[in-house]
Amino acid sequence: MISILGLAETYLTYMPPFSKGGVAILIAVCVLMLGLAQLFWGRSQTRGRFGLWVLRGATLLMMAFILLGPTIVDEQQGMVTRPSMVYLFDGSQSMQLGNEKTRWRESIEFLDEAERLAGQEHRAHSQSFHFGHRLQPLKKSSVAELPNETDSRLGDALRSLLSQVHSRSSAGVVLFSDGRVRASETVEKLAAFFGESKVPIHVVPVGHESGAGDVVIMSPVVPDRVRKYTENEMQVFLRSYGFTGQRTTVRVLSENKIGDSGAATIASVPITLSSGAQSVSLTFRVGDQPEDLRIVVDPLPGELSDRNNQVQSRVDIDRTKVRVLYVEDESSVTQARGFFSDIFNFGTSQSTATSISGPLTVRDALQADEDIECTMMVSRGGGVPRALEVTNSAGSIALFPQSRAELFAYDCVVLNNVGPNVLSDQQNEWLTQWIDGRGGGLIVTGTDALKAEAWSTSPLQELLPIGLDADESGFPMEVKVATKMPEHSVWRLQLQEKLNGDLLEALPALMIGATGYAAKPTADILATRVDDSSAVMVSHRVGRGRVLVSTAELGGDALSRLADAWGPQPDRVAAKLWRNMVYWATEGSSTGRRRLVADCDKRFYRPGDSLSVFATAYDEAARRTQKYRIWATLEPAVLTDMSLYSPLLWPDGVVRESGETSPRIAWGEEVPLSSNPAGEGYKLDFVLSETAGVEDGGFQIEMTGYEGVVSENAWDHGTQVDSTSLKIEVLSDPFEQQNPLPNHELMARLASVSGGDVLASPNDLSKLLRSRAETRGAPTLQISPAWSQWWLWLAMLSLVTTEWVWRRMTGLA
Repeated sequence: MISILGLAETYLTYMPPFSKGGVAILIAVCVLMLGLAQLFWGRSQTRGRFGLWVLRGATLLMMAFILLGPTIVDEQQGMVTRPSMVYLFDGSQSMQLGNEKTRWRESIEFLDEAERLAGQEHRAHSQSFHFGHRLQPLKKSSVAELPNETDSRLGDALRSLLSQVHSRSSAGVVLFSDGRVRASETVEKLAAFFGESKVPIHVVPVGHESGAGDVVIMSPVVPDRVRKYTENEMQVFLRSYGFTGQRTTVRVLSENKIGDSGAATIASVPITLSSGAQSVSLTFRVGDQPEDLRIVVDPLPGELSDRNNQVQSRVDIDRTKVRVLYVEDESSVTQARGFFSDIFNFGTSQSTATSISGPLTVRDALQADEDIECTMMVSRGGGVPRALEVTNSAGSIALFPQSRAELFAYDCVVLNNVGPNVLSDQQNEWLTQWIDGRGGGLIVTGTDALKAEAWSTSPLQELLPIGLDADESGFPMEVKVATKMPEHSVWRLQLQEKLNGDLLEALPALMIGATGYAAKPTADILATRVDDSSAVMVSHRVGRGRVLVSTAELGGDALSRLADAWGPQPDRVAAKLWRNMVYWATEGSSTGRRRLVADCDKRFYRPGDSLSVFATAYDEAARRTQKYRIWATLEPAVLTDMSLYSPLLWPDGVVRESGETSPRIAWGEEVPLSSNPAGEGYKLDFVLSETAGVEDGGFQIEMTGYEGVVSENAWDHGTQVDSTSLKIEVLSDPFEQQNPLPNHELMARLASVSGGDVLASPNDLSKLLRSRAETRGAPTLQISPAWSQWWLWLAMLSLVTTEWVWRRMTGLA
């Protein structure tokens, strides 16, 4: 008998085709036949020939050996089976906590070490799952990823496992968790059911209970696309535990800019932490390239983890061209270039924009930026503003926009030394609607532009950031000006703060006439006179738009003198100032040329909140209209969201024709918007589900306007007019983040009520793996006949042939 590695045994046995009685009968028959042969044929002729008897004897022995049925048996031991061990990992966000090592990594390494100690033969017969919102198999590719589920529903996971395990096939469940789970009472009841089923729950408590608390950034609300060189606002929502009343700082870092210690800080604000959720607003400035941002909360001593103190975000640049309509009085042009040069050269290229000796126009200054397009017009003697554009050999005169649609195609209007009195009453009304309702920007410069009689009958007067009561008796003269609010985007002339401060200090004297204009309470004063501190440059927001007023001369010949005298040459800082003013004034005008504009009633929402969506449609003449049909569809904000339904409930009173029966709106399902009974436009009210989870970043509402005849096809609503997208920010307050400290007491109770153990070290788990009862199955036999060998049959044939040849040669055959 041969044993191979203790797993298989190989031995020889005999399995004759006859029983012992059959062999005796066979031998008797052979003897009888031999006797009969001698009786009838006489004695054998081979008598006395010993060699032939040896050959015959050997042949008979070989035949007897074959008849004995020699058989080789290869016996394989039966398979050893053990009851399965189920590993259950907490995959929620609280498992990201931990400084040197996260709770998730601590769990994975605990299991790896336990299996190493148990040995290779005890590592099999196991299943691995992880849970957050639901129970899922744990794949090897997911082990290296940090858990990101916003909730820890252990009760649902145990309920799903309960129907899959039983005492005969399961040795128990090993739970890796920090114990910070929802509905702890329900979890304990389910653990008791496991105990009744003889399937104990063994627990591995992870996380240190000695931490003072934690600060976590829940979500930042950051605009996706912004105008370049603009200041923008973000809202950062964070939650703290255990640090009430302590001070820290929220910072916005730019990964694209290098500071003293890595990424440059572009915004920061100190805060005092309060227990629970709180928010903070920060204003950050972008350049002309997309920004990769990192929002950071400075960690505090004793925090459980500093990994959740920062999040990444990205802001792209809106490359839509900014269209500026610049209008100035004839005197401003003739002061710079003379009356006749204006007539024949007005509208020339920007080739003089970098020439120190040549005059610098506002259009030259603005169009030095490829993303700005400027149309320049002149008002002569208070007449209608017009532009003389040169085309081939003949000129064509363009007047100030004669329709609402023409005006609404612009983003910014500049009035330099000219008031709204040069425009018709209807054009004044259009401008007011364009600023207040469409986010247009208005810039007014020069003393002559601010005369009270020029504004007295215009509705635009109410939009100005200053009152027009002023001392207009003095002649224009050069006055030294002091800049205010140097952090304002208008004054950001250089990226480096010191260089920018030096430029502001070197601002030359400006030509100022009237003085004493009073700023309104809503206004920001950007510059004042040094002698009497009266306002020189003032700005404010009004409706969706922005208005900036400068009592100083910034156009015409004054701009050329300022550009040559201010800052290093050939850099013309005054040109940069004009571009900054335009970008600030047009930050809200990205929808200025759209025929469908959408908005919502809040900047962000929480589960359970009501949500109102508004849409305003415009016809070909840019007039508000309700003649279009508006349909909305919902889309997840991230492509990785594999859910079927959005977090919005289907609105009451709206007919549902899609056939969906879920109370929530399916992704891609169409919802019609009805006319707003409270005013112009369209409105629809929704309610956010309190229980539905939503990925970070919320979701998007895509709205499309249609006109014309509706087709019989359900998906054909007519001719599309325009479409727009509205991003909805949903901020949840996950249970995971409300208390980051581990709950080891709950883990111990789960083990107790289910009959399991608290596993304090990998060695405890390895002992548990080795102690599982083994069951060995029946052995497997592989049988092969030993006589079925080519050499055995060849030997027998050789013996028979040799005998026959011998007999033939001796004459016996």
